Amino acid sequence: MKAIELTKTLIAYDTVSYKTNVEVMDYLTEVLESIDCEVERVEYTDSEGVLKVNLIGRKGQNSGERGLALLGHIDTVPAVGWSENPFEARIVDGKMYGRGSCDMKGSVSCMIEVASRYSSAQLDAPLYVVITADEEVGYFGAQAVAEKSEMFKKYGFPQYGVVGEPTELKAVYAHKGAVRFSVTAHGRAAHSSTGEGDNATLKLIPFLSEMREIYNELMSDTQYYNNEFTPPFTDWNITINDGGCTANITSPKSVCTINYRPMPGDDTELWINRARESAEKYGLDFDMFINAEPVRIEPNAEIIQAAVEITNDSKPHTVAYGTDAAVFSNHMDTVIIGPGSILQAHTVDEWMALDQFDLGSDIFSKFVEKFCL
Repeated sequence: MKAIELTKTLIAYDTVSYKTNVEVMDYLTEVLESIDCEVERVEYTDSEGVLKVNLIGRKGQNSGERGLALLGHIDTVPAVGWSENPFEARIVDGKMYGRGSCDMKGSVSCMIEVASRYSSAQLDAPLYVVITADEEVGYFGAQAVAEKSEMFKKYGFPQYGVVGEPTELKAVYAHKGAVRFSVTAHGRAAHSSTGEGDNATLKLIPFLSEMREIYNELMSDTQYYNNEFTPPFTDWNITINDGGCTANITSPKSVCTINYRPMPGDDTELWINRARESAEKYGLDFDMFINAEPVRIEPNAEIIQAAVEITNDSKPHTVAYGTDAAVFSNHMDTVIIGPGSILQAHTVDEWMALDQFDLGSDIFSKFVEKFCL
């Protein structure tokens, strides 16, 4: 099974996070079964009532020792403003274009290709291929797998995991967390000339001022820096939305959404509580959407040192974005490493260089050889 051909097929499925992924997971169930994996489907319904499926493919001996999971997600961010059909793979000048080519259907395909290279009899410890939903919107698929998988309840989690996000095949031992919440002010719409309205945006201003203070603290006060990361400060990104209210209407509703990326060692709740208390002080509604902790595996851990050795690198690295390791690192020692570059992820006309497919498959195979043979 070749990763390039499989990626072409996977790109053709529209798996933007808010849509159901049943069709592509039905296809991938057949693919995993065709390479002699025992397959478990872990299903759940998301907050909008949409059915989502996660897959766990298992191959190898039932020794219960060590073992390795290759961990990827099938959902993508939306595709807007593309010059071509984002759900049709195109190969041009040594690059495969298509939504998910880099993040991360290409990597998932490499994992499946690697699993196809080994028979169950060859594997002294179990090899898992785990494919999740909803990574892009909060790691909800990974959470469902961790909480509901009958396979992992039966066999236990493997000792090691490889999260195949695009890192240019560099070993990553730590990444920032993901916290996202909204604060909503309510008012009453009216023609702005009448003086009869109740402007929700005005109610939000004192809260926004305090959020700017937090932003300035985190950006400028070096006591909150972590020099393992680039940049060394955390993200406290502030956006506001009044639903497109025009300038001659008093805004009936105004929403501030904050994206906060805590780093290992941060007192995450300190900043969340400051925001919550500020919202309550001004009579605003506070809603938490995502609260995923940062990830840090000790650089001298076996899986990290193995990754450094496999990649012939001088040291492991950190990244500023988040991954399903936020969930899976609570159950196994994980390293984040995969083909492609984060610079292409989430972009218009997303692509992955063709040489990354073979390189990615070969790197994943080396992990299998070390931890499963």
